[in-house]
Amino acid sequence: MRIPRFYVPPDQWRAREAAWITGADARHLTRVLRLGPGAEVLLLDGSGRMFRAEVRETDRDRVHAVVTGEVEGPPEPGVRVTLVQALAKGDRMDTVVQKATEIGVARIIPVHAERVVVRLDPVKADRRRKRWQRIATEASEQCGRTRVPEVSPVTNFEEVLNAVPEAALLLFFWEEERRVTLKEILRSRPPVGEVFVFIGPEGGFSAREAAAAVSRGAVAVSLGPRLLRTDTAGPVAVALVLYEWGDLG
Repeated sequence: MRIPRFYVPPDQWRAREAAWITGADARHLTRVLRLGPGAEVLLLDGSGRMFRAEVRETDRDRVHAVVTGEVEGPPEPGVRVTLVQALAKGDRMDTVVQKATEIGVARIIPVHAERVVVRLDPVKADRRRKRWQRIATEASEQCGRTRVPEVSPVTNFEEVLNAVPEAALLLFFWEEERRVTLKEILRSRPPVGEVFVFIGPEGGFSAREAAAAVSRGAVAVSLGPRLLRTDTAGPVAVALVLYEWGDLG
């Protein structure tokens, strides 16, 4: 039987000797898995470390576990991929965050672009970010990752573009690009340590945004002859980068 894994936030640890599992994870442990004192669990601290622990005490909304040793978890991809995803309608962003996390993305930056339909005020944007961070945490636990991808606050396209490190490869996926494919780019140059993947909204990026990205050093690329939905394009692009340059496959 697979030992259940739980991410524990920094403020719920006691010197890496014990930790409190709280909230939905605690309820899942006690009510769904029906585990009690003496059960073995794995605790993730989100920084890449994983610990074996024994459940000592449970109540309605929290579980106390004592660390019994550190475990070497699976390594993270050698290339750090950041997905810059334009806000999508409905629950499509939930899907993007979940699947990109399972695939191996390092960070997700939700952005406002010119053709984004969803408009979030600061309060709603923060609420959505917290929801997406929970989804990333749950996906990390499920797929066995030792690091939880960071979901950054919702920001503007230009701000993200200007913040991309000089050494990073910026891949700008644009449906108007017909000549250059992702396959050509990844197989014609040596791998780099950091890649930023820009995915547009349902209506795609505008010509102005494409020009701004290219002037910043981005490579405008295509995923091929078929037009993918925005919630499909992001995870597919991340998967292809990690297949060629990372540890996927």
